[in-house]
Amino acid sequence: MNNIPLIQSLKKCIIQLNNRSIIKVVGKDALKHLNGLTTNHLIRLKDNQSPYVSSQYNGFLAPNGRLLFDSIISLDRSHYGQGTTTSLETDIDAFLIDIDKAVSKEAIDHLKQYKMRNKIDIIDVSDQYNLYSILDKTYKTVRDKDQSLVELESQECSVIMDPRHDIMGLRILMPKGVKNASELQNGLLSKFTQLPEEYYHLFRLSQGIAEGVEECQYSQVIPLEYNFDLLNGVDFHKGCYLGQELTSRTHFTGLIRKRVFPVVMKVDQVESVSVMDEALLSNESVPPKESHLFPLRISNSLSLELPPKDSVLSVKNNNHTEEAGYSRSQDKFVSGQKSVGLAMLKLDNIDIFQLDNTTIKDQQQRDITLLPPCWLSKVTNPKQPIQEVS
Repeated sequence: MNNIPLIQSLKKCIIQLNNRSIIKVVGKDALKHLNGLTTNHLIRLKDNQSPYVSSQYNGFLAPNGRLLFDSIISLDRSHYGQGTTTSLETDIDAFLIDIDKAVSKEAIDHLKQYKMRNKIDIIDVSDQYNLYSILDKTYKTVRDKDQSLVELESQECSVIMDPRHDIMGLRILMPKGVKNASELQNGLLSKFTQLPEEYYHLFRLSQGIAEGVEECQYSQVIPLEYNFDLLNGVDFHKGCYLGQELTSRTHFTGLIRKRVFPVVMKVDQVESVSVMDEALLSNESVPPKESHLFPLRISNSLSLELPPKDSVLSVKNNNHTEEAGYSRSQDKFVSGQKSVGLAMLKLDNIDIFQLDNTTIKDQQQRDITLLPPCWLSKVTNPKQPIQEVS
């Protein structure tokens, strides 16, 4: 990732995601089984009237409410055909779970642990699919539905909006066994700039989205600290599921004291972090002015080294009195790549409406800048709902 001119001019690209596993859950009780283990309401997937396959961001929790795995769950296109209402009227359900490859075995064991008498099969089908992410910050790919994507849908490929936020573009599940698979793959790749997987992670981190065991600190945190409620990952109106009590109580009592935020090593002469991308505003039908994937505050800082993982940060809200000084709480750097990462920060130490009023320093007294996360408007704009309601 040393091609700085490419990074500064990049507007859209396609990236193959090799660090993900695909787990298939199929059977008469598949919906019932998964709905009892996940934070979102999977019945909405079957009720969705969209002409293309939809997906949901989901968390699997331990009985004590701690996050075990994060995942993206979608309908199995090969099972439901074109995904129309008629084809969904079947007694046999089939779901595909897109999950971090490093924990796929643990995830399968977790699913089997609570199988009991449910009539389902749990299968690792990672070797049957290629998974791609199309990043297009202007939403053109998503909005106009490129003809090549329509062709993919007709060949049982799943063209899925990333359920966490529109700015993350599309995810494409392409079965390897489909007719003309190589031609479809070559046709898709020829439409976009093809880049290594690290570009996807850099962009995702810059939007404040954690993913996988390296970033989510499984079994230690609750999903709301990792912004599941702001990324469409929790349905607070569904019935009981494993770990629900702590999640619901934290939400309804408002006791979320810290959250994960995107940060970048500070450099001079770049855009103000207070100038939010137009993509973060409520009118998402309008393409953002800043159409490049990586602004200067990221591309100009890539040579800088991040703080060590889990290291303590000093955070100060400059709107507070001088006597307040830097926080003594355990604000810490979680993980990252290049100069961009995630930090777990206490909300009291952050001016959420004016991010550059917050000063952050690492243990070497280097300055760190807060980036505006993609979910920020759901906090600053009370008119915009945090989640869809069933």
